[in-house]
Amino acid sequence: MLVLLLIFFMTLGSVGTVALANYTNVLVEASVVNVRLGPGLSYDIMTQVQGGSSVNVLSERNEWYKVRLDDGRIGWIASWLIDNTEVAASQNLMATVAASSVNVREENNSDSEIIGTASSGEQFNLLYEENGWSQIAFNNRVGWILSELVDITPGTIEIEEIVTETPSETTDSTVTITSERVNLRIGPSLNDDVVYTASQGESFTFSRSVGDFYEIILTDGSQAYVANWLVDLSGESSQAEAPVITTTLSEATIVIDPGHGGSDPGALGSYVYEKDVTMSTAEQLAEKLEAVGANVILTRTTDASVSLDERVWISNSYRADLFISLHYDSTPEGMSASGFTTYYYDNTDSYLADLVNSKLAQNLPLPNNGVAFGDYLVLRENTQPALLLELGYMNNDSDAAVFDNNYYRDLVSTSILQALTEYFQ
Repeated sequence: MLVLLLIFFMTLGSVGTVALANYTNVLVEASVVNVRLGPGLSYDIMTQVQGGSSVNVLSERNEWYKVRLDDGRIGWIASWLIDNTEVAASQNLMATVAASSVNVREENNSDSEIIGTASSGEQFNLLYEENGWSQIAFNNRVGWILSELVDITPGTIEIEEIVTETPSETTDSTVTITSERVNLRIGPSLNDDVVYTASQGESFTFSRSVGDFYEIILTDGSQAYVANWLVDLSGESSQAEAPVITTTLSEATIVIDPGHGGSDPGALGSYVYEKDVTMSTAEQLAEKLEAVGANVILTRTTDASVSLDERVWISNSYRADLFISLHYDSTPEGMSASGFTTYYYDNTDSYLADLVNSKLAQNLPLPNNGVAFGDYLVLRENTQPALLLELGYMNNDSDAAVFDNNYYRDLVSTSILQALTEYFQ
């Protein structure tokens, strides 16, 4: 867990000498936290921050905080590892170079190593000022410039995405959709608006790479962006890698899907609806996962109707590390079946399915019906790792007597937690 210490600085007077307000220092109290090269689990780990270290929050993007480390490097930490909802970047100030050429140094003294130069008129986000030196964001790291050589004014500089292009990624290349339904967006982010939903097999002209997205040309000549893990580039095996599995459960984003809800009650038991039992199970599972630091997202938090497509959209949009749909089964004839079953669709999820099922088998008092292929929409249309669990039979009174209580739900939640702890390591 990270605790935020907000340190407030006073304005020091003249235009050339300004200290920043709301400067946010983050103290690491956990034993270790991963710092990544970008805002997501698909980015490599650049280092780890040990307990007692401090970092500075510079900005936020897609639920990740951009931070400055003690050694001056800049990286990203998952925001849900920070136990404070009031995190904000420093007061928006920028430094404009007033001299013809200015040295940017590694530390705030004239004997420090020069890491670059800045020309007249260049602008940088101002991070901090101390002893007549201004600290700026410079080429994805921090540097220092003499404060007397810059003009400090309100404002902020938008940092553009790093654009890369390999020799094989030319404007003659073609991007082919590899999933059944893929959203094309107005910008290179899952938060940007959808301009078109493409079907599997559709192809578009490749323009360039922008972070984890490809910029493509639509048939009407307009531009759009598609996540690069959902496509093939020129149909070759050099398809972009999907986001890697994170190294710790505390960094993972888990989408929990309480089956049914609202006008859809699901299977009916003698005295309870499936939608109510799945909701109670989801809440208990979410509580256990959040207790170890996981970022948990529920597809519904109340007795609401949520379509199957919406449930899948939530998983894909958040690039979930795992989607778990919770259900309780039923048969045409009551008392004819008993026990729990673990379903998967994509072969790449079979290992995870086996792992979860084995933990359930160790702990649950109902029969284990094993692992099976499940052609369910929430699995079939999901681009993320996905499982569907049937945790007992609603129309079997003996099963219902076992599972409709907090003790059973605790066993289910503990089993899944054990499996995911082993999986994310």
